[in-house]
Amino acid sequence: LIVVVGIMVMPIAQTAKLALVVLALLVLLYLKRGYFYVALGSRALNAKEPDEEKAWRFYEQGWKAGLPLHYTVMLGNLFVQRGDAAVALKIFDSVLVRATRKRGQNAEIAISATVSRSMALWVLNRREEAIESLMEVRKGGKMDKNLAINLGSYLLEEGRLDEARQLIDEASSQLPENPGMTDNRGHLMLLVGQLSAAHALYERFLAEGTPQFPEAYVHAAQVNIALGKYGRAGKQLHEALTKPFYQTSVVTKETVETMLAQIADLHDSSDDGEGLDEQLVATLYEE
Repeated sequence: LIVVVGIMVMPIAQTAKLALVVLALLVLLYLKRGYFYVALGSRALNAKEPDEEKAWRFYEQGWKAGLPLHYTVMLGNLFVQRGDAAVALKIFDSVLVRATRKRGQNAEIAISATVSRSMALWVLNRREEAIESLMEVRKGGKMDKNLAINLGSYLLEEGRLDEARQLIDEASSQLPENPGMTDNRGHLMLLVGQLSAAHALYERFLAEGTPQFPEAYVHAAQVNIALGKYGRAGKQLHEALTKPFYQTSVVTKETVETMLAQIADLHDSSDDGEGLDEQLVATLYEE
């Protein structure tokens, strides 16, 4: 706007002013073309008949055309959750390269990009790399809710329960409780066999709030299955199916549907979990 005003007050012919204004606007459009590509991608993705191929093509062009770092991280998250995780990894790598040039100003963005990058690594089945990248951030004394949730869920999925417990306790002492952290604690209780405590946690957790991720309902259902409460577990699995599943989710719709099929003909235990067959419980833990 300043450039346009400056041109308009210049002591030159009106035709020349108009030409300079048009030139200035063209330069502006070129420099900001990344935003336009992203807008076109969003339009294609959110249309009545979505064209995902076109959307991801526009999004990738937007990244390559250039966006501010925080918008680039947001775009990378979109790719890792719903698009191409390999492209997401390239996006996050580019953010980290740019962020290190101005380390002081972009330290938080670099951490955010590293946490998001771990999700791309996880989706690409490079699980050890995903864990180690977050361990490095943690060693640097940085802890936020996204790191706590992601690293905690990775450690639990990999069966590294002692490390997961340490992280969960550390996060609880430093951060306000949030749904992802609560679910990680309940999942840990399930995996170590603290079924009564896990059941109490999930009953309270699901009653007080409505988690918007399917893992919470699946883990609650696994607790109820272990306790022989198949009816309650079935309701929670059906609720899980109403939540969004992303590429970064540690459970899939197919897994939930399979669990529902497995308990469809089972009846609730009358002993409320006391004296459960140890082999059954061991099998559930293994699954």
